[in-house]
Amino acid sequence: MKWTEHLMKWARSPQNENKVKFVPQMPFVLRNRITGKGSIHKEKGCLQETSVVLACLKLNDFENNKCLKEIEAFDNCFKVHTKNTQFAKNEAHKGTLVPGAKNLKYKQVNKLLSRYPQENRDSRK
Repeated sequence: MKWTEHLMKWARSPQNENKVKFVPQMPFVLRNRITGKGSIHKEKGCLQETSVVLACLKLNDFENNKCLKEIEAFDNCFKVHTKNTQFAKNEAHKGTLVPGAKNLKYKQVNKLLSRYPQENRDSRK
């Protein structure tokens, strides 16, 4: 038997958790505020309506008169989307908390964190 087979016997086996201890570099504590650097996320509004309009225009040799229903549905969707995004932007700028909201902006998260601050962390501004 070759030496490499003996040396590589345990090469792909998982490590023993008791031998390798996890040592945290910093304490696991939330800060009392966050920055808004990573909150740039654009929603793709009215994508379905856009594809329906383009498919209809392609089928009808790009004549607008035959696709009026689809174009009107796209316009309505776009108006609703712009109204909703403007409302969400205004609410996020104010920092108003909306009950049941899934996506919070950084000002809203900061407002929540200021309501429930961490006691064991010195507050830096």
